[in-house]
Amino acid sequence: MLERPRIINVERKPSKCPVCGERVVDIIYGTGDMTEVDFMLEYRKEGIMGGDNIPRRPPIWACSCGCKRFRKVNPDGTDAPVKVKLLKNIRKAPADKINWETSMVERALQGNMRESIHHYKVEIETELGEKELLSITAVSGSDAEGQAENLVKKGLLGLKGTRCVSIEVFDAPED
Repeated sequence: MLERPRIINVERKPSKCPVCGERVVDIIYGTGDMTEVDFMLEYRKEGIMGGDNIPRRPPIWACSCGCKRFRKVNPDGTDAPVKVKLLKNIRKAPADKINWETSMVERALQGNMRESIHHYKVEIETELGEKELLSITAVSGSDAEGQAENLVKKGLLGLKGTRCVSIEVFDAPED
């Protein structure tokens, strides 16, 4: 059986992996021992960790499952000039890009009570002065507030603080 190479040469970033069909994401270099989960929690983005050593001909994209990596080349097959993504240059995505959902929403859906489900924007501030705006789907403002406190306490927002000192809940504008 012929083994396919782990790195595939491409002219542009594929939308999905030709082998397994998963999403293709950026490879982030200069990450040390950071894991994909650590990266997602801290930067709120998806990526594959490339470690600290940047190869001479670096692949710059990878299948999200890790089965294949992709190197950018010119139409004639020669290496294209690329800028690798370095961790030190990555900015956090806004926290409100993630829509958090409370467990009460699932119960409302199971009980066929869709009208009780609402979308909220929740402004939080931690004891360390960190401020974030969250998008939360919940059955009430207090349900959304409880979810925000839980996310901070469990460290799921990539913040250093673990306690909310201020929480304001607003109805999210309709799209």
